[in-house]
Amino acid sequence: MSALPVEVVTSAGRRLAVREIDPGDMLDLIEAAGSAMNGASASSWLAYAEMVCSVTAIDGVPVQMPLSKDEVKALARRIGTDGIAALRPLFDAEDGGSAPDGLENAAKN
Repeated sequence: MSALPVEVVTSAGRRLAVREIDPGDMLDLIEAAGSAMNGASASSWLAYAEMVCSVTAIDGVPVQMPLSKDEVKALARRIGTDGIAALRPLFDAEDGGSAPDGLENAAKN
């Protein structure tokens, strides 16, 4: 994937800059998840949180990588339902591949 972020536009016209989460960010996210990483829903929470935390800017205003579960939730609320709908295709690879492939394909378009 290109070093530059991908930008998606929500149905409300908001612009979300998105980048692939690096291994260090993923470790931070796992640490931030804390108790959410216990139980059967841990992988679902992590996948959803990874999508949320891939957003680096909203309408050109940078956002920080969340450092706690509450900050992940706060960012998810800022992104909103239409933002999640705009992000979902980047993470739902059509061929069953991984999220980075989806980001690579979006960056090519």
